Amino acid sequence: MALILAAPPAAALSCLVPDPIRSFAEIHAAPESYRAYIGSFAFEADKLPPMQDLSQPVTATPNPVPAEFTGHQLGPTGFDTPVTAAMLLQPSCAGPWCGSLSPGDEVLVFAREEDDRLIVDLEPCPGKVQAAPDAAMRERLAACMRGEDCAPAE
Repeated sequence: MALILAAPPAAALSCLVPDPIRSFAEIHAAPESYRAYIGSFAFEADKLPPMQDLSQPVTATPNPVPAEFTGHQLGPTGFDTPVTAAMLLQPSCAGPWCGSLSPGDEVLVFAREEDDRLIVDLEPCPGKVQAAPDAAMRERLAACMRGEDCAPAE
């Protein structure tokens, strides 16, 4: 019993279930300008920060990681514009948890435009980067792009 009481409290990161429509609404309301894409990245995975050791001080914001994106950009008719573009992955951490991504994974990305660059905020919780949605969700995102009803599912 004494060992159980001596154990440090467990820490956990609590994230909302990824919702492409909620993410679209959030970036649409943001003061920054964003573009939406579906595709994959090529980059040096070892440049992303690992999960941090809770016994060590939390490090500063990790350095951006250059990446090459290949996929399609969202427009009013859907994800039908082929794109190959340089982007910067900007990981961030919340305590020991850092944003992560694997090269080659197909993802939905909301990339921020800043100083003629595309920056992907790679956060610990999926939001601006999440698993690529199915065809029905892709059509809902196109409807949002057209200015049609874009309410997140309840």
